Amino acid sequence: MTGSKRILAVLAALTCIAQMTACAEKTDSSSESTAAQQTARIDETEPTAETSAAETASDASGNGESKLTKADLNTEWGADAVTLAFSGDSVTPSSEDGLTVQDGVVTITKGGDYVLSGTLDDGRIVVNLADKQEKAHLVFNGLSVTCSTGAPLTILQADKTVITLAEGTKNALTDAKEYTVFDITDAENQYPNACIASKDDLTINGSGALQVSANYNNGIHCSDDLKLVGGEITVSAVNHGIRGNDSVLVHDGKISVTSGGDGIKSSTADQDGKGYILIEGGTVTVNAEQDGIDAASALTVTAGTLDLTAGGGTANAAAHTDDMGGFGFGGGMHGGMGRGDFGGFGGRDDAASPDADPLAFTGGLSVTAEETESADSSAPSTKGMKAAQALTVTGGSITVNSADDAAHSDSSVTVSGNAKLTLAAGDDGIHADSSITIDGGEIDITQSYEGIEAAEITVNDGTVHLKSSDDGFNASDGSGGGMGFNRNGSGELNLNGGYIYVNADGDGLDSNGNIAMKGGTVIVCGPTNDGNGPLDSGDNNNTITVTGGTLIAVGSTGMMEVPESNYIAATNLNAAAGTLIVVTDDADNVLAALKTPKQAQGIVFSANGMSDGYKVYTGGTYDGSFNADDFAQGGSYSGGTLVTSGSGGGGGFGMGGFGGMHGGRQDGAGGMTPPDGFGSDMTPPDGDFTPPDGFNGDMTPPDGFNGDMTPPDGNFGGGHGRGGRGNRAAESQGDT
Repeated sequence: MTGSKRILAVLAALTCIAQMTACAEKTDSSSESTAAQQTARIDETEPTAETSAAETASDASGNGESKLTKADLNTEWGADAVTLAFSGDSVTPSSEDGLTVQDGVVTITKGGDYVLSGTLDDGRIVVNLADKQEKAHLVFNGLSVTCSTGAPLTILQADKTVITLAEGTKNALTDAKEYTVFDITDAENQYPNACIASKDDLTINGSGALQVSANYNNGIHCSDDLKLVGGEITVSAVNHGIRGNDSVLVHDGKISVTSGGDGIKSSTADQDGKGYILIEGGTVTVNAEQDGIDAASALTVTAGTLDLTAGGGTANAAAHTDDMGGFGFGGGMHGGMGRGDFGGFGGRDDAASPDADPLAFTGGLSVTAEETESADSSAPSTKGMKAAQALTVTGGSITVNSADDAAHSDSSVTVSGNAKLTLAAGDDGIHADSSITIDGGEIDITQSYEGIEAAEITVNDGTVHLKSSDDGFNASDGSGGGMGFNRNGSGELNLNGGYIYVNADGDGLDSNGNIAMKGGTVIVCGPTNDGNGPLDSGDNNNTITVTGGTLIAVGSTGMMEVPESNYIAATNLNAAAGTLIVVTDDADNVLAALKTPKQAQGIVFSANGMSDGYKVYTGGTYDGSFNADDFAQGGSYSGGTLVTSGSGGGGGFGMGGFGGMHGGRQDGAGGMTPPDGFGSDMTPPDGDFTPPDGFNGDMTPPDGFNGDMTPPDGNFGGGHGRGGRGNRAAESQGDT
């Protein structure tokens, strides 16, 4: 604090003490104010002990530390407060010092406390302080204002304006559908642009209720820092519900937003420490036609209860056009056993239209999800939580139902502490362009296209449940897939601890690079179609390594992939949905028991880095206690059917792929579903069949391909024929 400010503060305090002594006979609410509270309103630089985790970011991450000020928390008003009683089209002020009243417009020009009550049928309140270093404290004490020409509350100039919702009161502000009165009109904009519009810092506190009905544009719009400290705030807006350009802090209160645009958003993206959103308490409910919460920089949730619906939820999810087929030569050419001899010739997948030509040749174009989104850049964003920088959740309970990603960052996502997330997404459950780190918390992705997706995914602790119609985990930088036979992108999936349950219709654990598991418990209930596999690493000499923890992965075998060592696998599991699968060691100790929720042809299992001594059973009697995922460890087991034993495979493992079937998925994998009339081994139907150009009658590979189906130079399109993974599996299989 500067010397001059100290002097002003002391003088002001002395003045206020004198005023309070002279006005002792006034009402109780007035007399409760003290000299210290008066000083706090003048000098906001003295913080309280109650702190915010990141109210003002010291860096672009939004994780700096600052404190809520006394002005932000002050809900009392002094004996010198000016009262304004509204009735119909008139207003009766207790003093006209510091304000003007003309034609239904009340303009406040001096800092201090103002208590507003009653109903203004058609009018406006404008805060435009002559001294921009002063603060205005507006107490809504049962106030209703409707404006037919513009915004009912506009703040043009003040160091900060604090709106207090008086205890037990209901307050309402309603603006016009079309604005005809603006306080600022220039070449760049017309202002105001919201039902509550503030060009400077704005705080709302108290315990009363406020209804904001925005018929023109935004509900609450602050051009600087917006703090929601308390109260029951309900906003309905034709565009964005709550917007703080430089930042939005939700400290406490009950906030409900219904909006035609984003629910809560910030917009300053070009200044360090600006554009963040922090939620550290309260209850937030959002039903937004666009993003639920949209942060121009960082988004942090440390506490509170959030219920977000974006874009109408999963019912309005866009079709995933990235599932088109590609030219899937030769997956499974070296698949170990003859089912992979014919690679298929690309085209559609299982979801193709039944009216499509089954022999239509699609060349090699496979559209990725990223390409699809960019191609329709005009479509509104409908994500639940979105951050341009880091998205960090360390606490709170969050429920999201979104048409697009439930949680999205253009940078990184971190979940830790006691955070609880329940996510239903039309696209990814959690997506980050760079990295996702899970250090704790509970994540339940009840519906998604891909469950968790980022270039680098690390799980160190916590609990993850997810269900996906495509990949469960997808470690991809987005550059692989589509054209060519290999996914030449990169990705890393690191599983170091925690509990993970995946129910995926696509790949269970998928990485365009390596998969490394060092600890934790991972259960994968993978696909039933042979175009995907429970485990899937990249094509650039990438590996799956398991050195600790428990891994049980069941599903189809057409593209089954196994770790480098420390495992047992079988392709003859043949377990129908509901079948009990049990793995023991040589001493018959139960390492894992699982009731598979769907058909499972094969299994990959590893426990505690064991390299040998496994036995895999189906059926039988087990007395252990299953969790909600029908998974258990320990207990006693007897009477089952032995499927395989030993290590590194067995039970017919390594049967190879189904030759490029289901090719050209998002990552460019595989080939296609056999056309109508073809058998599962791609035997053509009776009648004349002309192969595509480049093939001869016995399906010899076209010119430019060598005997092991290495693609020619350049892009030939379509999937990489992951059926060939059967070769890798066959080479690593052990005898039983």
